[in-house]
Amino acid sequence: MSLRTAVFCFAASLAALAPSRARAEGECTPSRLMVVLDKSSSMTGTIGGETKWDIAVGALDAVASAYEDVIALGLMMFPSPDECSPGTVFVAPALGNRAAMLSALGDAPPPLGNWTPMAQTLEAAAVEPSLTGPGGTPYVVLITDGWQWCSPYDPATRFDPVDAIASLNAAGITTYVVGFGASVDALALNAMAVEAGTARAGCDPSGSDPAAPNHCYFQADDPAELLAALNEVAIEVSSEVCDGLDNDCDGEVDEDLTRECATACGAGSETCVDGAWGGCDAPQPEAEVCDGLDNDCDGTTDPGCECLPGQTRPCGDDGDVGECSTGTQTCGDDGTWGACEGAAGPSAEVCDGLDNDCDGAIDESDDDVGGLCEPGYVCEDGACEPMDPVTPPDDEGDGGDGEPAADGGDASAGCGCRAGGIGGEGALGGALPLAAVALGLRRRRRR
Repeated sequence: MSLRTAVFCFAASLAALAPSRARAEGECTPSRLMVVLDKSSSMTGTIGGETKWDIAVGALDAVASAYEDVIALGLMMFPSPDECSPGTVFVAPALGNRAAMLSALGDAPPPLGNWTPMAQTLEAAAVEPSLTGPGGTPYVVLITDGWQWCSPYDPATRFDPVDAIASLNAAGITTYVVGFGASVDALALNAMAVEAGTARAGCDPSGSDPAAPNHCYFQADDPAELLAALNEVAIEVSSEVCDGLDNDCDGEVDEDLTRECATACGAGSETCVDGAWGGCDAPQPEAEVCDGLDNDCDGTTDPGCECLPGQTRPCGDDGDVGECSTGTQTCGDDGTWGACEGAAGPSAEVCDGLDNDCDGAIDESDDDVGGLCEPGYVCEDGACEPMDPVTPPDDEGDGGDGEPAADGGDASAGCGCRAGGIGGEGALGGALPLAAVALGLRRRRRR
């Protein structure tokens, strides 16, 4: 099977897989895609026995067959007419342009004399009225097999096409870059794709070898790869975009368009409505409250909060000793601890069988004579009880062997007189103070 046959078989499969769309006349605003095709003499070189030009024509025919009803296709070729003249538009973008494009592609490039004014042609596309004027979203797809080259070659112009891509960006035109064959300037094409914003995911923009993997542009080395690259571009161009237009010509505008969005609090999605993105449903930052969550998504949870509403903790400095008991504090809605409720603190010790002052001792006093009760009473078993009566010693005697004589004196001591001359009353008066002292000494301290 020839390469041309393989291309057309692939094209048939492509047409079968292309989405079937019923175009709503008068309502469809298809995207505009200008094919900017390299027609330099190097395109007469061969891959697998067929010229690169013939392979490119076959791939464009297949894509036009599949997408001419949903993409306004146009054709620009360079150089035009020859040597290093900037390219010109051969077919302005419009629906149903397959036949017109094939007619323009009928003449192959000459074997000599056509160079590669890539940058000059892209600059011309940036001001092309059929792209910049009213209509669907404008795109360019560049297909080239070589370097930026005019005779004599000037190395200083190598990256001029990157500047031309910037001009297309400024005009609102998105550019896709396709390198065809092993002789392309991979480094410049990578830079162009990056500048265009169409670099492929995971690409290496520093690559300079066309045979290396991970190019930012589309590298095609055979008919199938060229067709696959153009088909991928066509799919992207013909897809509905959020612009208020019916890009895919199915009679609906901006239908089923969603994309990822995010806030500081997480990821979500947003929907296209009336040509504008909005309604991101990602979690939104909120005012911080005391709830154990990072409400404003700044990485800090509950700043300034002492506690979480409803939390409780024990309170009271004296603990559960004696008659003292702990209370409870509850966290309020503002994240601060409330008053201590239900706590019992120490009080003055009284005679009641309890540890009133919460020091671990019951009914103790600060002196040794029962200070918890009135004089004459002592604290015993939690009650003030009368003190036991104290009887003074018997001081009556017969006057012999040291006993007092009848007159109150001690005959043996040589004292037989009565003090004050009042008989026995003088002796009793002297005994009362002594009895009081003895009574005091016998008082008991009871706890």
